[in-house]
Amino acid sequence: MIEASLTYTLLIEGDDRCLPCSQEKTILRSLIDGGVFLEANCGGRGTCGKCKIQVLKGQVIGKNGLQVQPGNDNTYLACQVYPQGDITIVLKKEQASQKGQATEIIVDDSLPLVKKVVLAPAYPTVDNHYSLQEMIRQALAAQTTAGSSLVSTGLIDNAAMLRRLSEVVETKPELITITLLDNQAIAVEANDTSSVLYGVAFDIGTTTVVGMLVDINARKVVAVCSKNNPQASMGADVISRIQATHELLGGLEGLSQLIRRCLNQIIAELCSSVGVASSHVYAVTIAGNATMSHLVLEISPSTLVRKPYAALFKYMSPLNPQDIELEINPQGEIMVLPNIASFVGSDTTAAIMAVDQDISENPMLLVDLGTNGEMVIGYGNMLYACSTAAGPAFEGAHIRDGMRAIDGAITDVAVTEQNVLVQVIGRGKPAGICGSGIVKAVAELLKAGILEASGRFTKSAAAKLPIPLQHRLKKQGGQWEFVLVEGKDSASGADISITQADVRQIQLVKSSICTGIQFLMERLHSESGLTVCLAGAFGNYIDIDSALTIGMLPGNQGVICSVGNAAGTGAVQALLSAAKMQRCIAIASKVNYIELAAQHDFQNRFLANLTFPLS
Repeated sequence: MIEASLTYTLLIEGDDRCLPCSQEKTILRSLIDGGVFLEANCGGRGTCGKCKIQVLKGQVIGKNGLQVQPGNDNTYLACQVYPQGDITIVLKKEQASQKGQATEIIVDDSLPLVKKVVLAPAYPTVDNHYSLQEMIRQALAAQTTAGSSLVSTGLIDNAAMLRRLSEVVETKPELITITLLDNQAIAVEANDTSSVLYGVAFDIGTTTVVGMLVDINARKVVAVCSKNNPQASMGADVISRIQATHELLGGLEGLSQLIRRCLNQIIAELCSSVGVASSHVYAVTIAGNATMSHLVLEISPSTLVRKPYAALFKYMSPLNPQDIELEINPQGEIMVLPNIASFVGSDTTAAIMAVDQDISENPMLLVDLGTNGEMVIGYGNMLYACSTAAGPAFEGAHIRDGMRAIDGAITDVAVTEQNVLVQVIGRGKPAGICGSGIVKAVAELLKAGILEASGRFTKSAAAKLPIPLQHRLKKQGGQWEFVLVEGKDSASGADISITQADVRQIQLVKSSICTGIQFLMERLHSESGLTVCLAGAFGNYIDIDSALTIGMLPGNQGVICSVGNAAGTGAVQALLSAAKMQRCIAIASKVNYIELAAQHDFQNRFLANLTFPLS
């Protein structure tokens, strides 16, 4: 008991950080507390096998206090072991999966959301007396041109702004710069600072976080940075993270701190990459699913998983950087874009605007394929949305040899009569398979007759295979698997396969999406002219023909297109345009939400859609 309370040192090979650890915490928990990302899709239950570490120095013990033997690859699961003293470990180098670049940012000619105005104030005198607040208002009035609306009553009317004004006028500078957000003053600075005006647009995904640095004066994105969402160390999906908020001590605060730290790291890297000070960032927009929006604000998302599954909020007033500990200009403002409903968040709001679905005259189906699946059908004022439990399989989670879309991941598969050909990210050997590769592999196995429409591998299928492929269909540990890459050709020395359990995961995901789309399609009076837009990380890279082959999407390739990171595009547009920001608010109010689980015959349709289409 006394020894359990001792604090040890945890060193990470190749990292300058030195973290505290103890026998009271798993290695995974100590890494999380120290701000180190390590994927743990199962939330630390020891079932996903993703949080592997190697121990270079020191020893680890299990929960029972006994020595633990490493696995065949000389690794341990960080969520299942505790340090017995000072320890040095090796982690895999972190790589963020790619979410797709924001598409070209098109912004109308309306007033910008954020702008700077340089004033030449006339300071009050004994003979001409007025307040300094009035001085600023008069100077703004002098700047006003016909038809503009720079003047706003009560422009500097809060204590924080007045305190800042007091500091600025202390030396009576000849010029004063006012930063306006939606025509309300948010910052006041001495001298002319109009040349530096930046903002950051965030798309906070369950798996990947993308930040885009925007030069507001130039009205363009000047740098992009993406990172793995460090909350993945507490679970791959939103349900796992919601559970962690009340199952783990300090869970809500911990999850909030993880994502805030990630946002600050992205801001620092973005600014550094173009030589901009973080104090030159005056505005931030945040798009994300409802769970991510709650967690970044340190608001419990528990109502999302309790009937009637309602989000705590839809719209938030602009926040100060201090509210979420964001390291930008302290006088800046943060705008969390509005959610639509429960599991349809502000990322969907932003995506709808990015593809102009809310002002389109033709029917569109927007499908955001990521860790979560959100879909919106309709056009103009007739919009219907739903969310499906797509699960994290598209990110390689819950797939035996699955991995993110990073170096070594198989992205393309072709099954010929003589061989299985694969393509990987980077130049190294295959290390696993990512979501787009899994869908392509399942489609190829269906086309080759190796998988039945039911999704089963069978012994009879093996007998029908061309001789060069027969040895690839094996039965291991009581279940069938098809070997894509043999151990002699893989990075780990072990076979990379599609197992029967993997196929079941894909069937569950494809049925969720397919069933959701079916219910949405029934809301349209006609499917004529329907365009299907695929957004999100997975939607950006999926092979459309393969998605059609497994029955995940409707239509044909002629009406299906990828639209990249639509959520990120929308977040940038909202940052640049007051009109676009108002559109976001209007979109969130007019989209009709459909709760799939409450729909008649949902269960029967879901079960029917588990099978693959007959070729």
